[in-house]
Amino acid sequence: MKFTKLSLIAAIAVSSAFAGGDIAPAPVVVEETSPWTVGGDFKLYYDTTTTNLPSDDRSLFDQASATGQGAASVDVSYAFADTWKVNFGATGLFTLGLDDSVVSGVWLYAGADATNGALANVPGAAPYTSIGDALWIDTFNVTGTMFDGKATVVLGRQTLDTPLAFSETWNIAPNTFDAAVALVKPIDALTLVAGYIYDGNGNGGRISTFDSNPGGFTGDDGYIPAFADKGAWTVAAIGTVAGVTAQAWYYDVLDIAQAAWIQGDTEISGFTLGAQYAWMTPDDALGSVANLIEDSSAFAGKIGYKMDAFNVWAAYSAVDDVAAGHTALPVANTATIMNGAGAGGFGWGSKANSGQSKLYTEAWWNYGLVGQSGADTFAAAASYNVGDLSIFNGIELMAQYTSVSDANPFLDFAGNTIDMNEFTALVGAKAYGLDVQLAYIYSDYTSTDANGANIANGTFTADTIQAYLTYTF
Repeated sequence: MKFTKLSLIAAIAVSSAFAGGDIAPAPVVVEETSPWTVGGDFKLYYDTTTTNLPSDDRSLFDQASATGQGAASVDVSYAFADTWKVNFGATGLFTLGLDDSVVSGVWLYAGADATNGALANVPGAAPYTSIGDALWIDTFNVTGTMFDGKATVVLGRQTLDTPLAFSETWNIAPNTFDAAVALVKPIDALTLVAGYIYDGNGNGGRISTFDSNPGGFTGDDGYIPAFADKGAWTVAAIGTVAGVTAQAWYYDVLDIAQAAWIQGDTEISGFTLGAQYAWMTPDDALGSVANLIEDSSAFAGKIGYKMDAFNVWAAYSAVDDVAAGHTALPVANTATIMNGAGAGGFGWGSKANSGQSKLYTEAWWNYGLVGQSGADTFAAAASYNVGDLSIFNGIELMAQYTSVSDANPFLDFAGNTIDMNEFTALVGAKAYGLDVQLAYIYSDYTSTDANGANIANGTFTADTIQAYLTYTF
C-alpha cells in the first residue's frame, strides 16, 4: 500500500479558496507519493498425505498424516535520493494451535530443538514436540538505479531467480540470499548480470525443510551446507534477438563446482518453443570423493500453445548417466543441493540429495528427481481460466503429469535408480480478497535400493490433498 499527502502549495491554494480568496483558475490538487511503501501477505497452508509404504497406516485427514502452518510476511521500503531504496522484510511462522489436534507437522520447522534427532519419526518418539513459532528477517537490502535506469545494483539479503541459484517458492516461505547483484543494460535488448552470493536465511538450527535433518535452505557454513563456505559467483547475458529470448549463465561455486546454463525461448503464432542446456563440473576441493563425482549435463525441450484462456505444453529432459561406482551433481538449485526441496508424496527430501530444478520438466510437487544423473523425464500440462463465477474471480483449472525414469540419486554410488510418476489437478480462484488453491496429487515411485538407503525398495503410491489460502495487502 502507498501513502500519499497533499503538496504544500496545493494545500495553501485550497485554504485560500475556502476563505474566499480570489484565486483563478481553480488550483490543481497535486499528490505526492510517500517515500514509504508497505505490503505483505498472510498464508495458511495444509497438506494431508497417505501412502501404502509398509510403515504407513495413516488415512487422509488424520492428524498423523497432516501438515499445516500459517505465516505472515511484511515488506517495507523507503525511497531516498531519487534512485535509491532501502528494503526490509520479515516473516513469522505460527501454528494457530493446529498441531494440538489437526496436524502433526509443519512446512517449516521453527522450534529451538527442531532438528534434534529425537524429533525423527521413530517408534516411541514424539516426532514434532517443538515445532514452535519463529520470526526472522528474510529481506534487508539497498537497491540503486543509475545512468538513467541502465544500471541497477542490489546489495544485501534478497530473493534470487537464476537457473542454478534461486529462491524456491513451493514452501510457505521462500529462501533468500545474502548477495550483491548488478544488472546493466548497454542496449535495450540486452541485460548483463554479475553477482556474488554468500549465504541464505535458513540454517540447521532454526529454519529447516520438511525433513527433520539439519540444513534447511542453506547451511551454517555458507552457500551449500557441509561443503562450501565461500559462496558463489555468477555472470550472465540475457537478450532478445529476432523474437528469441536467450540467456547464458556461468557459475563458480567456490571450491565446489563450475556450472553453466543456456536457454532460449520464443513464441510464434501462439506456439511457444524452448530449449535448455546445462552442465556442472565438480572442483577437486570436494575432497576425497572428488574423483568419484563426474561432470553432469542435461538438455530439455518444450513446446506449447496458447489461445486466449487456454494453455497447453509438453516437455522432455535427459541427464547424462554416470559410470558404475560414480555419482554426479544434480542439475538443480545449488543452494539446496544437499538438503532437498519438497518432501513430495514419499518424504524423500534430503534423501534424494537435490534441490528443485529449473528444467522445464520439474514435477509440480515431487521435486528433486528430474535433475539427477540418468533421469529421463516427460511432462505435460494444460490450464484454462474459466473466468468470473458468482463470488469467485478468475477461476483457473490446471492439470500436470510428470514421469521420471532411471534417476540415480546424488551420492548413491551403488547405481540405484528411482522411477516416479506424478499427476496433479489444481483449481485456483480469488474469493473475498483471498487467493485460494486446492490440489490433488497422485504419485508413485519404484526404487531399486534394496537397502533402503534413499527410500524404500519396491513400488509404492501416495495420495495428497493440499489447500493454500493467501491474503495479500
